[in-house]
Amino acid sequence: MASRLRRNIVALAVLQAANMLLPLATFPYLLRVLRPENFGAYVFAQAIVGYLVLLTEYGFNWSSTAQVARAQHDRYAVSRIFWATQGAKALIAVAGFAILLLAAFFVPRLRAMLPVLLATYPLVIGTVLFPQWLFQGLERMTFTTISVLSARLLLLPLTFVLVRSSADTWIASLINSMSMVVAGVVATILIAKNRMVMALMPSRADVIEALREGWHTFISTAAISLYTTTNSVVLGFVSGDVAVGYFGVADKVRNVAQAPLGPLSNAIYPRVTALFSEDSERAFVLVRKMLYLLGSTMLLASVALWAGAEWIVRIAMGPGYEPAVIVLKWMALMPLLICLSNVLGVQVMLPLGMKKKVSEILIVAGLFNLALLIPLASIYGAQGAAMSALATEFLVTTLMALYLIKRRIPAFHTRMRRDEI
Repeated sequence: MASRLRRNIVALAVLQAANMLLPLATFPYLLRVLRPENFGAYVFAQAIVGYLVLLTEYGFNWSSTAQVARAQHDRYAVSRIFWATQGAKALIAVAGFAILLLAAFFVPRLRAMLPVLLATYPLVIGTVLFPQWLFQGLERMTFTTISVLSARLLLLPLTFVLVRSSADTWIASLINSMSMVVAGVVATILIAKNRMVMALMPSRADVIEALREGWHTFISTAAISLYTTTNSVVLGFVSGDVAVGYFGVADKVRNVAQAPLGPLSNAIYPRVTALFSEDSERAFVLVRKMLYLLGSTMLLASVALWAGAEWIVRIAMGPGYEPAVIVLKWMALMPLLICLSNVLGVQVMLPLGMKKKVSEILIVAGLFNLALLIPLASIYGAQGAAMSALATEFLVTTLMALYLIKRRIPAFHTRMRRDEI
């Protein structure tokens, strides 16, 4: 078991390293070719389609992962979960495409950039095809690495060949979104080759049950979007594409800085979920190790972001992006805060069945962000959006920590009566 966990962590670490390094090959190129305004449109389209990706994922990355983790030794049960989840995602994706077309018809701002939006929509198709939740639940994350890495390496050269001017923004969007589709195709081949699931026709009841199981995590992820994806969208409407460009480049740098969080969190979640149903003491030991290890790592990342913001912007982005420096400084503490809320919320509260409380906290945080975002973005542009995001992440982490302390859940200490779980 321990060796499997190590393999999963290594596989995801390799993937995360690639996710950090491969964009470095194209990111500076895109920034210079597209310039702030068109790069802002590129980011704005990703944010709009991000809502449809969120809708299609529907929280399955957590709910179905947990189901598969509990039934991973029962191939028939895993197959029922797989086909019910995939069927639900496919139905949602079709509805999402109709929503996109209707929104573009009624909103002039979206209609004007419809080619870029349509070029970005394959992200939704890839979300349906790529079952990361299955690989997580079965603790076979090497397949995630193989699928995503091969797709990105295959499409990487196309950016330099096909994106030559700011008029090619839609091509850049299409290349980026098609990498998810290719990853899904590779994943499907791996699933079939390794006979990971049986061929079944999902029943209506199974699809409805999958939607019911994913409801609270969907609400949680939807609430999260109120202070992540929504920031770029609101900023685009309030301050324009240039402001979105400054915010977007700072946010991408911040994502690179917190990249080590992804592989460990994704690899450990199914193990923690299984442990909580078998031996809660061992589960809490693992959670506390994550809290100390990831917390110290993300603290260093946050300090590095704040201290090196000016250097990062000057070297990686080039002239024209100077306003992104202050935006990045405001975002510098977010890797640490996101790390803490991930451990407390995803690794502790969700496995302990506190889905409703997580949803409540995230909804409150999302509404709090909206209340701050609109006035701050109107006055300070990209800097205001960063200020709002930082305040919201601080609120999420604080509310989760206070709730666990109130419930005497031993995320921070070592003793708890079993009747308190």
